[in-house]
Amino acid sequence: MGQYKICGYDLEDIQKVMLTMMEDIDRVCNENGIRYVLDSGTMLGAIRHKGFIPWDDDLDVIMPRDDYEKFIEIANDKLKKEYKIECTENTREYPFDFGKVRAVNTIYREPDTAKLNINHGIYIDVFPMDYVDLSNIKKLERIRRKVSIYKMLRVMKLGVAPLGIKHKVFMLLPLKFINSRIKKCMKYYFKTKGTKLQKLCHYGPNKPPIDISIFNETLRVPFEDKIFTIPKDYDSFLKGRYGDYMTLPPEEQRQASHYIKEIKL
Repeated sequence: MGQYKICGYDLEDIQKVMLTMMEDIDRVCNENGIRYVLDSGTMLGAIRHKGFIPWDDDLDVIMPRDDYEKFIEIANDKLKKEYKIECTENTREYPFDFGKVRAVNTIYREPDTAKLNINHGIYIDVFPMDYVDLSNIKKLERIRRKVSIYKMLRVMKLGVAPLGIKHKVFMLLPLKFINSRIKKCMKYYFKTKGTKLQKLCHYGPNKPPIDISIFNETLRVPFEDKIFTIPKDYDSFLKGRYGDYMTLPPEEQRQASHYIKEIKL
């Protein structure tokens, strides 16, 4: 039995499902010229553990916006039938601005989204990286703020967050309109592009802008018994997020980061 458990299941068994899913995502990307790299703790796991961080309960990848949009367009035709990508473009009540590839015959139900009419299977997060212009930080902050406001309206409309009285009038806005405004904000610099990208769909202080070169200068590295893609300059990427990333965290911090209320493999 494994050391780490969620809802009575060994975390290793859940990771095995994600690993098989990632193998198929990697295949689709390689066969269709779609750029991706492992992201965040998944990239860290590849370097420090040659696979999953033992207590990690998810798997993340990032793609430039161009590649992400190609991926969500073809994924449900190209992935194996037991997998499906969900996103706002194909699922009405989907509450995020990035895609989730789901193992559709499993359950990995999170309490915040449990009542939504979406698939609740084990997932891999697929994040678009959007172009940003760092020469005008105030303008970029306004874009981030608009994204946050529209995202708040969406979760209230979906019933995921409580509705504030001052926001009631905005509930007349259709979900399709709210989603389109969010996407328009995130793609503000898409036509002019440039060299810097940021995760505007899931912004935070530990997600600084990165250079487009990380998707063009890559390595294929072992991850458990598979081979996946990371940036050649993974060291700068990981130091920018974790500092001394090769040092293990204290024992009390080695735990899964998501609260899962129901699992079925």
